[in-house]
Amino acid sequence: MIDRRALARTLARERALADWVLVEHEAELASVDETGVRREQRMRWTIVVHVDVAQGRGSARIELGMLDGSADDMIDQAVSLAAAAIGPAWASVPPAAPAKMKLADPALATGDLGDTAAAVLRGLHTPAGAIFTPALEMTREHVTVQSKSGFRTEWFATALRATALVAAADHSLEIVREARRVQDLELDVAIASAATDLALVAKAGKPPPGKCAVILGPDAMLHGDGLGVWAAFAAQADAVVERQGLTRYREGNPIAAGADQITEPLTITSNGALDWGVRSAPVGDEGDAVRKFAIVDRGSCSGLGLSPREASLRRRDPNGDVRNLEITAGTWQGEPPPGRAVEIRRLRSLSIDRYTGDASLEIALGIDGGTPFAGGTIRLDLIAALARARRHSGTPIRRGPYLGPSSVLIDSAELVA
Repeated sequence: MIDRRALARTLARERALADWVLVEHEAELASVDETGVRREQRMRWTIVVHVDVAQGRGSARIELGMLDGSADDMIDQAVSLAAAAIGPAWASVPPAAPAKMKLADPALATGDLGDTAAAVLRGLHTPAGAIFTPALEMTREHVTVQSKSGFRTEWFATALRATALVAAADHSLEIVREARRVQDLELDVAIASAATDLALVAKAGKPPPGKCAVILGPDAMLHGDGLGVWAAFAAQADAVVERQGLTRYREGNPIAAGADQITEPLTITSNGALDWGVRSAPVGDEGDAVRKFAIVDRGSCSGLGLSPREASLRRRDPNGDVRNLEITAGTWQGEPPPGRAVEIRRLRSLSIDRYTGDASLEIALGIDGGTPFAGGTIRLDLIAALARARRHSGTPIRRGPYLGPSSVLIDSAELVA
């Protein structure tokens, strides 16, 4: 059976290692669904090792649990993998101070997680004309990070993941929500919104093709389990892809033609130190301190997510890579523009080319002049479209790793039936 102390001792004795980082996750989980309550204790470790030879540095990362074997065998495996993956030489930077943030919901600090999760589900309201099947997983976690340099830090965190299948008549919608706190989950609101949209889907007609302005509502804008349409910018901020010359734009340049000259230029910040952010952490899995940094600043590329390796190759400080995204608000108050405007409330699927930003939005529910429709596709140069889009001025919404405007207005697009 493996434990952290045995792993750390074995790593410290291994002379072939130039550097190593050991991360321990000790978690208590409870999941609740229609079948009942399940409770579980988990222990897992992430080990990152680096081997330096004359040709350069090799690195390896392995994940393991308590019953995966002996500590010696696991470290030997990691060293072998690192030695077989030699790349350019780089040096580990001295550890920096961990970022400070709040990650644990006080309401989940004590007590039985299973009982708490069950109480949350019992408190949900069934909307008229619909049924739903919810499931909720709660996690209470203690994380410890230590490295060869003697750096050591630890923190507590809570995490919630809720799903619900909402059904009415012959249609259904799946909801996924992630949060650190119960109050940020807003599952009741999500279920009620889904029920309202299902009533519209039931009487939706065919998609009306043609040119139009597009309003992306929150559920369409954040379709999927993460950043939604804003994932296009997270992909462009991948330092490895940028170094290979495969990104669409480069640091210091506008993200699209004229994006730095419009009235409300776009600013996007990666904030891994956001209080209760689902992707926040004091340090990354490689022991690098997480930092807040701008990805896009007033329409121009400002920064990249830098792992320790990428930061060393560029002679910079690591920042923990791209994490939670904060998007600046605009001045648009939600009024439809002159001419034809289509509101997209739900997507069936969202496909984004990580290199070009070209996207295909398959519509599940839209509103055209007050008339609902289902089906159709909108294809966009997503980066250019969002760079010029008008952003809502109201209270920002927090959903998963996103904090920003509740909707955006794209002036020109074409709906394909």
